[in-house]
Amino acid sequence: MASGPRYKVPMRRRREVRTDYHQRLRLLKSGKPRLVARKSNNNVTAQLVATGPHGDETLASAQATDLEEYGWDAPTGNLPSAYLTGYLAGLRAREVDLDEAVLDIGLNAATKGSKVFAIQEGVIDAGLDVPHNESVFADWSRTRGEHIADYAEQLDEPLYSGDFDATELPEHFDDVLESIQED
Repeated sequence: MASGPRYKVPMRRRREVRTDYHQRLRLLKSGKPRLVARKSNNNVTAQLVATGPHGDETLASAQATDLEEYGWDAPTGNLPSAYLTGYLAGLRAREVDLDEAVLDIGLNAATKGSKVFAIQEGVIDAGLDVPHNESVFADWSRTRGEHIADYAEQLDEPLYSGDFDATELPEHFDDVLESIQED
């Protein structure tokens, strides 16, 4: 490890690969609440966060596990659940009178069609104004999960046996989206 009088130890959250302070400062300068989109293999989280003098305050949030209240039976770490989570977070943000935000993807890579952009698309469709470029969103067929259903149809029956039949994912997505809109 480097040492000496000129060596500067990085901040703790940067060393832990948890915070990009340059990006965070740029987002805070906008003065808008941040749409914090985070993903893992089994879950996605969308939070609308306002920055204040005493730290960040979460104004509205949703996790993919919240979709179970609306009848979601499929796994929660995929693109359709990311869109629905963003849509649900957007509706919750509208309830607390938020109408705009800026996307904060943290240390996630900005990959076209990824789950973080599916969250952003869901929030936009819920009625929030979030600066975006349409080219980063996945096709609507992928957002509905048709690519997952096509893959599930190709699998052999013994290899594919789970609690949820993924061949019905697009219809299930539409049902849950309708359920969220009614609530």
